[in-house]
Amino acid sequence: MLVGKELGPYVVDKELGSGVMGTVFRAKSKKSGDAVAIKLMSLALGSSETALSRFTREVAILKQLDHPNIVKYKGTGRYHGSPFYIMEYVEGESLDHILGRRKRIAWEDVVDLGVHLCAALQHAHDKGIIHRDLKPSNLMILTGGVVKLTDFGIAKDTDVTALTAANSTVGTAAYMSPEQCKGVRDITLKTDLYSMGIMFYDLLTGKKPFVGDTVMEVFLQHANSTNYKRPSEVVMEIPIWLDTLVCQLKEKETARRPINANAVADSLRLIRQKIEAQRGAGIAAASKRRMDRTSVDKPLDEEDKEAARALLGKKKKKETQPFYTRGWFTILALAMIFGLAFVGIYLAFIKTPSADTLFAEAKSAMESQGNKTRKEARDGPIASFLRYYPQHDKMAAVQSWADQVDFEILDKQMHNRRTRQMTIRPDDKDRAEEQSARDALDDEDNGKLPDAFKRWEELSKKKGNPDADFHAWGLVGERYLQKLQKVDAEYQQLAAKINNEAKPANAFEKTAFEARHEELKQQGHLADALKHGKDGDDAKAKAARDEARSCRDKAEEHWKSLKKDATAPSSRHWQLLAAWRLSELK
Repeated sequence: MLVGKELGPYVVDKELGSGVMGTVFRAKSKKSGDAVAIKLMSLALGSSETALSRFTREVAILKQLDHPNIVKYKGTGRYHGSPFYIMEYVEGESLDHILGRRKRIAWEDVVDLGVHLCAALQHAHDKGIIHRDLKPSNLMILTGGVVKLTDFGIAKDTDVTALTAANSTVGTAAYMSPEQCKGVRDITLKTDLYSMGIMFYDLLTGKKPFVGDTVMEVFLQHANSTNYKRPSEVVMEIPIWLDTLVCQLKEKETARRPINANAVADSLRLIRQKIEAQRGAGIAAASKRRMDRTSVDKPLDEEDKEAARALLGKKKKKETQPFYTRGWFTILALAMIFGLAFVGIYLAFIKTPSADTLFAEAKSAMESQGNKTRKEARDGPIASFLRYYPQHDKMAAVQSWADQVDFEILDKQMHNRRTRQMTIRPDDKDRAEEQSARDALDDEDNGKLPDAFKRWEELSKKKGNPDADFHAWGLVGERYLQKLQKVDAEYQQLAAKINNEAKPANAFEKTAFEARHEELKQQGHLADALKHGKDGDDAKAKAARDEARSCRDKAEEHWKSLKKDATAPSSRHWQLLAAWRLSELK
């Protein structure tokens, strides 16, 4: 025991927990009395180079992280030859202890802590760091609901060779992703999203979706099994949007999970907004379980309770006559009879169209040239196919049709609103996305293609968002990003075609040839000017600079001509190329 011992400028006063790699203590500064947490590597591992390297990597990773939802690194030291590092001490309770006490967590609280967790993960992922061991015990819940992510002991820094052996599995079996269970070499940030989905399921239902008698049984279920109940089948009050998000996070294929932690956070906020729009604060307070209330919740007085009962349609209990003699029971019974009759009629006469029928209808509509027909297909057979047959082998083709129509509709709306200079409303949920798209188009018009590229690239990350509106903006970003990539590729190929004396394919390419040729000549003259300047021949250096300026002017004229002529939508990439080069020449 180190309680009472000094570790550098700190005095240990409590052991907080221990594991295979080491022990965590609480200590207080001898000067200020401020508390910190100190993780000391196990003395028994002092001679293990692998353990020391892993401990050192954990410190190196923590140094890179600076976020309010991640425990902060404060320094390092040694005690009897064993290394330790110092972290901020957080006063709170680990999420696994809270779950053990409550049995399950209210969905409202899961949404709130999920937003905090997503912010922490996105910060780590932006640094190239994958946590790889997300689970309730690695989350601390502070007073006021602030979440702190801890324990980066097996985190992987994607910029540095991993210390773990190739094709090895690391993590906690109950929360590990399929790719971790299979020992995939190059896992991505989406492995953390899967673990987060498993954790959400655990918190919401109090059960784990996959259990087994051995670790290998659990591994196989993570890798292959889809035989589990959806969260809302276990706990009925879970909103359908949250239920869907959890299932998307738990997809076996990484491509089918949300694109990043920011996308998950956007979905969680949207879920909260949708629910808040459906009920008032009084209903939320009255429907929350007593065991889910925290010390920061405002207690309800009798007036509050009465208002909540009114909102919920409840009344104080009082002596009543037998329920079967009351009018509401008669009405309810009749409603149930009619309801059962309707269900029987529906099942008898109304059937969901087959996948082949829906696919054929969608394909026929997509092959037509009418925008109205394609839109009707998107709302009809395409939407039905996506809803009823998500695992069908033709799902990818139908999803691509849905994406194409969604892109076309939003792209047209975007340009119409921009052309009419319509104001973006501050209460629009996608106002940031629309503003980013407008800024990117402005950058394109001004020849600032690198800036436009960054904006489209950032917007493209919305693709795959569970919310259809954000996903559509991701499609827009992706398509426009591809256009700019085509422009860059076109420019890179010009020099090669000129060197190979290739013939221009059309008038636009011919003008671009001439402009690029003058640019290459300009570069040659500038190189000559530099050489003559070093040799001390000022006259030749000046002549070379004059030739370079002349070539630059000729190139500018050619690019201006191309920009003026390439006005058709089909030649947009030539106009963008010309605008970019003119901006660069200035």
